[in-house]
Amino acid sequence: MARPKQTLEQKTAMRERILDAAAELLHEQGPQALSIRAITKRLGISPMALYTYFESRAALFEALGERHRGQMRERHAELLRQAETGDVREAVRESLAFFPQMARERPRIYQFLWVLSMHAGVPATPHPGCPPSPHQRLEHILQRLSQLVQLGIERGIFVGRDPLLAAATAFSMVNAPLFLYHSGRLQDAVLRDQIAEEALNAAMDYLCNEMNTSKERK
Repeated sequence: MARPKQTLEQKTAMRERILDAAAELLHEQGPQALSIRAITKRLGISPMALYTYFESRAALFEALGERHRGQMRERHAELLRQAETGDVREAVRESLAFFPQMARERPRIYQFLWVLSMHAGVPATPHPGCPPSPHQRLEHILQRLSQLVQLGIERGIFVGRDPLLAAATAFSMVNAPLFLYHSGRLQDAVLRDQIAEEALNAAMDYLCNEMNTSKERK
């Protein structure tokens, strides 16, 4: 007997259950645990049933990454609203601090979103409608951060320079120790967090005080 056809709401709910299970595995055991068999075992469904909701393992991974990126976009939108009427310096600091906080509290998710995705294969000529490449995703992050930086420049809080360049520089400073840690070149998590905090302070100093610092050195 054929199974009753699922409604759109039922399909959407099941997709979310699958993503929830994948997110739990990712947080508990890391990216290497994200197999179709492990996800479906947790849900109590057959591996073949999963392909009703995701056409491939890569599509599932992309949806899981997009879920986390969506949360980041929502956080940025909230910070931008706060910055428009409040302290833009604090909004930028919170935006930059998001990355070391994720690396500290959810290291496997940070690895999945930033370390692994940066090494993912990207077609030379992506077809229309395909997911954005890792490089495009980074560009989107930097574009959003540059909005906050631009606001700070307009208010005279940050040093006047190209806002996208400033955003990319600050982002790189904060994430460098995190990339080193996840690549195995830095193995001490406590030292990672200490360097990340120093880097965050240095990034804010770069955005705010470069001109004043140069005068003091003279």
